[in-house]
Amino acid sequence: MALIQKENDPIGQAIWDYANGIREDSIVVNSEIAEDDVLLPSYFFREYDQMPIQEQKALSLCNGRILDVGAGAGAHTLWLQEKGFEADALDISKLSCDVMQKRGVKSVILQDILELKEQKYDTILMLMNGAGLAKTLPGLSMLLNHLKTLLNPKGKILIDSSDLLYLFKDEDGEIWVDLASENYYGEIDYQLTYKSTVGKPFTWLFVDQETLSDYAQEAGFRVKEIFKGDHYDFLLELALT
Repeated sequence: MALIQKENDPIGQAIWDYANGIREDSIVVNSEIAEDDVLLPSYFFREYDQMPIQEQKALSLCNGRILDVGAGAGAHTLWLQEKGFEADALDISKLSCDVMQKRGVKSVILQDILELKEQKYDTILMLMNGAGLAKTLPGLSMLLNHLKTLLNPKGKILIDSSDLLYLFKDEDGEIWVDLASENYYGEIDYQLTYKSTVGKPFTWLFVDQETLSDYAQEAGFRVKEIFKGDHYDFLLELALT
């Protein structure tokens, strides 16, 4: 995933505006599976007590040197800093990275996670449906194998996602999507808009727990379920074996 240019960065622009007191607009989320939705910029600035329980659990399990992937406005990194951890915040949005620096994040990395090399971490955070960065199932395999190279011995990844299969069931519980299709049902196409800033279309991966566990084990991780929510969401710990 390449760096996002300002003119194609609705999330970064929304984060920048919110940090500078411009707060009347929302991000419009267009997808192939639902009607348009909105994402409030304030969500990227949430405090610990406003975070979903899976994020709180993930933060409580962090140790050593930490990498926060897709850090946004730095909500997780700032909390970790306050607790005394050494944490790097990584994002592909220059606008977001500029905001994180202004908010006091000590170490901000403007880079694609797949381009990050020669760094070593004890914990890698992949939150806010962090598995989505993989885009596709083949991409998930590539991502997990790359993340292995960034971990210290006994290092771990804390990663969350959601299973969207419920969207493809009728009232009788029958599944109408072809599970044998070459295209996994959780590979969803999106486009975001904020004011006049229109993002480029992209694919985001929502992967079921069993599939994510299988891919992680193939990549050499030991998998532990940390949290399972009521809305098909979950958090896994992937530890080096």
